[in-house]
Amino acid sequence: QGLSSILPFNEFFYKKYNGLQNFTSIRFLETQGMLTFIYPSEGFREQLIGKRYDTEDYYKKALSTGKTAISRFLYNENNEPRIRIAIPVFKNDPVTPRIKGVLVGSFDPTIVLNTIIKPIVPEKAVEYPWVLDSEGYFLIHPLKEFEGKSSFCAREEKNRVFSYEKIEKIQQKMIQGHEGTDTYISGWHRSQKGYIEKLVAYSPVRIAGSNWSVAVCSPKNSLDTIIEKTEKYHDYTLFFIVILFSTGGILLFRSSYQRYCLYEQSLKFNEQKLSAITRASPVGVCLVKERKIYWANEKLHAMFGYDYDDLVGKSTSIFYPDKAIYHKIGKELYSDSSTLKPFESTNRCIKRDGTVFHCSLRSCPLNPSDHSEGFIVVICDITEILTVEKENIRLKDRLILTQRMEAIAILSNGIAHDFNNILFPIMGNVEILLMDTPKDSDSHKYLINILKASDRAKKLISQILSFSRQTQGETAPVLVQPIVKETLNLLRETIPKTIRIIQHIDMNCGPIMGDTTQIHQVIMNLCTNAYQAMENSGGTLTVKLCEMDIDKHEIPRFLDLQPGRYLQLLISDTGVGMDKEIAFKIFEPYFTTKKVGKGTGLGLSVVHGIVKKAGGEIKVISEPDKGACFYIYLPVLASYTETASLPIVENNCMKGTGHILLVDDEEQIVKMEEKFLRRLGYETTACTSSAEALEIFKANPNRFHLMITDLTMPELTGEALARELKKINPDIPVIICTGLEKDYKEAWVDSLNVKGVLLKPVNMKELSRLISKTINGTGRIGKQLKEESKKHVNAY
Repeated sequence: QGLSSILPFNEFFYKKYNGLQNFTSIRFLETQGMLTFIYPSEGFREQLIGKRYDTEDYYKKALSTGKTAISRFLYNENNEPRIRIAIPVFKNDPVTPRIKGVLVGSFDPTIVLNTIIKPIVPEKAVEYPWVLDSEGYFLIHPLKEFEGKSSFCAREEKNRVFSYEKIEKIQQKMIQGHEGTDTYISGWHRSQKGYIEKLVAYSPVRIAGSNWSVAVCSPKNSLDTIIEKTEKYHDYTLFFIVILFSTGGILLFRSSYQRYCLYEQSLKFNEQKLSAITRASPVGVCLVKERKIYWANEKLHAMFGYDYDDLVGKSTSIFYPDKAIYHKIGKELYSDSSTLKPFESTNRCIKRDGTVFHCSLRSCPLNPSDHSEGFIVVICDITEILTVEKENIRLKDRLILTQRMEAIAILSNGIAHDFNNILFPIMGNVEILLMDTPKDSDSHKYLINILKASDRAKKLISQILSFSRQTQGETAPVLVQPIVKETLNLLRETIPKTIRIIQHIDMNCGPIMGDTTQIHQVIMNLCTNAYQAMENSGGTLTVKLCEMDIDKHEIPRFLDLQPGRYLQLLISDTGVGMDKEIAFKIFEPYFTTKKVGKGTGLGLSVVHGIVKKAGGEIKVISEPDKGACFYIYLPVLASYTETASLPIVENNCMKGTGHILLVDDEEQIVKMEEKFLRRLGYETTACTSSAEALEIFKANPNRFHLMITDLTMPELTGEALARELKKINPDIPVIICTGLEKDYKEAWVDSLNVKGVLLKPVNMKELSRLISKTINGTGRIGKQLKEESKKHVNAY
């Protein structure tokens, strides 16, 4: 009854704010949440007296804090949209003020807000307003279905195709009380549909401890209209609520002219910044509409070789070397007009002077919903990048192949060491048997055959090692004839019998300056390629060697050769052959036409390098299905001194006296060498342990005249053993017998008094001469060799 007396004040409120009378009601809830008063009380409101509202958030907040609270968007008991403001009412007790209840004002937010916003944003204007409460719920929105719904869900429920990440970030700022402007992409605007870029201006309203936010949106092209409206109404009061209550809030829509000025300055700065970026950009940038160039930066003009502004108005077809690429780009670019992702492509392009180069192209539409407005296209010359990438791949492949060759070399050395240790006792025991076997007996003939076969195996191992070795050979006068014969003899044992070998070798050819191993590699590579070209169908491998003169009139045929006398090596086959295009590339590193596992593409490249290093030239003549013929020209030495080799002294080993310490971890080798040395007259102490040999030497160091040792042994290596012996007796000479073929010119060889290094399987005559020279001096061996030489000459 007491509250009814405020009716005159209500009438004052209604008269001052005409249009609000039909949308406001007042309720009083006591501290237990029960409704005890409502005004107006007609209609359905008559039934609400006595109803409890103690679970409502706005009521509980006002009761617990003693401050004004506001509800979110809700529907009343008659299913009408409402916002309620709750204000605590205190008892009139100045000593201990207590809350006696909560006064609740209820109003229709859509009618109230629309009534006050209408002068700012007319109903038929391009722009439109919407208001969020503190929890992000729409209080008003042009789409009535959004009102009362969460702004973070409503749009997605309407259309799930679009991404609303940007507008949701803006809404987060709004409900946090921020003020500002921003842009976002929407899927519609009033009756329009599609990708539409919008500008939104938003401002917070603090009311009853909650943040509401008012936003005005418009398509970006309507920016000027919004700015004018905003400037005109920046001091306009949006609406007043709760004038009835002394602690009521005021909601203002604020947007100042200063913001417009700042925005205008920002636009000008962005234009200057964009202009500077395009001028300084290391890539070409242009604006393309309907495949015509409307603008291009200086870098793009320079990239394609045009003067500045020459590209404007021209078709983008001038960028491509043929129409196929031009149409392909157009099809890919315009195939999907709905995508917002930039288009990317890598293609060949052509400069004004006809130079073709590789470009990376990236484009993005100015307006995703209307491609007719044009595309920004960024073009980058990636020719150098692709070249570097290709070179990196080539170097990586080369590194892998090099590592393989290194692995093969290590494996080959290990196999050679073990194989030579097997051959050594075989050949040694045969030589011992030959010393006791009459020359005219069948046994002697059989033993000679065994020795020849073993020697052949020894050479085979040496050849395998020469292929796997990666060291630079030393150049010296080389006769090519024996190398050719040796190579062909090796090939005969490995190639199919369906391939016939024909050789024509002039034994009177002079020597060349080169490395024996490398010349062997040249011949073996070319012959191997030749037989591989015929291995399926068979054929003929022809090898010819002769000398020829090349005068100045013939030089153009042989390119870089100087006039003079040359050794001509011809290697031909009757295999599959090759066309001119392939023949032009065969000497390039890693180029191969063979299947995987059949070749690396290095063979002919290595051959070409060796021939060039020797001052020669290599040519190839070939046709498909007609075989191939390689011509190699190497300069013959103008003058040389033939070195006469010493006559072979058959079955004559140098005898002598002295005590030899023999060390090798292979028992069979030790037994064979011990027996051989004793036959020559030497006292021998044999050991299969280097540590045992050291202890024996320590016991009586002056007893021994020489140590013969293996190099690779457990416990102590041959090098380590020689060092220990030198500490005890600095004058003890050392001979090393090893199965590892490598360069033994290291400083430690001389420092340890090493008199010689012999490779297993050791020739026993050579070993006997080295021992005799080491122990007995050079006089005796020279005298014996001279006598044997006279006997050999007199026999003829």
